Amino acid sequence: MILLRLSLFLILLLVFAGCGQQADENERNDDKDHQHADEAIRSGGIVAGELETTLEVKESQAILKIKNQTEQVKELIFSEETAYEYFILDEKGKTVFQKSEKDIPYDQEHPLILKQAEEADFKLAIPNDLEQGTHTITTVLHTDPVIETQTTFTVEKK
Repeated sequence: MILLRLSLFLILLLVFAGCGQQADENERNDDKDHQHADEAIRSGGIVAGELETTLEVKESQAILKIKNQTEQVKELIFSEETAYEYFILDEKGKTVFQKSEKDIPYDQEHPLILKQAEEADFKLAIPNDLEQGTHTITTVLHTDPVIETQTTFTVEKK
């Protein structure tokens, strides 16, 4: 009877020890998977399900870039009324410039098609007569869904 209990105890001990090792190994694998995902994000890799937008101001123009960070081809269908617009606010939040654009080479019959990791650029004129100071530019692409991007820039007069 003692031999039976001892055998049963040893078997249970081995089973529980094996379960603990498997759990530790699973945790290590999960940590590695998260580490690889973090590295992909930091290195500009594909981010599932997102269109990445950047807005950068260089002297007299702003450049809006849209990059397809998904694994599928994305179609951006622009509104027929206004394809995109952008506006600039001064430090006080007052609109100092606004422009809408209707005539672009994309419309409902000819959408902007972005393949995986492909990028499209829109060059936007910045007026030269802005007052000195910090300004905010906001772009709105009238697509489905609407894509809105914003950044700040500084005007320095010499």
